[in-house]
Amino acid sequence: MPSMQPHHDRQDQLNELFAAYRQEMTDLDGGPDFLPGLWGKIESRRVQTSVWLAWTRAILSGACVAVVLLVSVGLWAPLERSTYYDASYVEALDASEDVVVMAALHPASPVEPPTE
Repeated sequence: MPSMQPHHDRQDQLNELFAAYRQEMTDLDGGPDFLPGLWGKIESRRVQTSVWLAWTRAILSGACVAVVLLVSVGLWAPLERSTYYDASYVEALDASEDVVVMAALHPASPVEPPTE
């Protein structure tokens, strides 16, 4: 259960806390340069952020243009047709002139290993 301190004890603790806070904080008394100085700090941070955003947008725009160019060149360039991709599996094996591989296609025909 929370301790049931008298009201004046809590008030004293709160006053001590506020006194310690005022002692640690600098004097923020508003003078004639308070608001212009505050707005100057805000604007300087806003300018830094907007410069960073401008650079980021420029880099991303350049990357998007590069991707579009690379994709369009890749689609536009004629593809080389190879007989390797057009041939069937049997035609590709037949073109390899390997007797042992061709024997696997025709197991009924006896094939002797080539003599050298």
